[in-house]
Amino acid sequence: MFVTHIEINNCNIWREMVMADRVVKLNVGGVLYTTSKSTLTSVPQCYLCQLVTGAIRPLRDERGTIFIDRDGHIFRYVLNYLRSKKLTLPQGYKELAMLKEEAEYYDLCQLVFNVEKVLKSRRRNRNKPRNNKGGPNQRAPSNALSRSLGSDMNSLALCDENGSVIFEDDSSDYFYD
Repeated sequence: MFVTHIEINNCNIWREMVMADRVVKLNVGGVLYTTSKSTLTSVPQCYLCQLVTGAIRPLRDERGTIFIDRDGHIFRYVLNYLRSKKLTLPQGYKELAMLKEEAEYYDLCQLVFNVEKVLKSRRRNRNKPRNNKGGPNQRAPSNALSRSLGSDMNSLALCDENGSVIFEDDSSDYFYD
């Protein structure tokens, strides 16, 4: 059996089409990202899903990369949320209001909800009185982590020297300041 030049070219074109369908390159506010189509379509009906499925016609930059005129550095956390369905932020993350705005733009309702939980937790922690004479409100030494079990005994809270708290449970991980 002989393979013709046309069959080889069609095979290469097909391979390129399959790869283009799986790997998506994004230029978000000048920051380049490469991800999978399945990641961007993991939340049906969100802006990113509509963008890569053709429901919304994408704007492209000079290289043909999908261009989104939003904050490229904040998009990192949006993309990580789409990958894991968990809000994971660095300790002391200060741009929560911006992240919430981006999540609203991309129509990621659960991410908006999770960011609001973190914001509420920070407000509550900010309003708690500090007790410098020891006792339950005293901060842990700088090299210590304190652990306390939640009322359901399934969750574990870790506090560091900055007052940051990490709640871990069976369903999700949220990082709070």
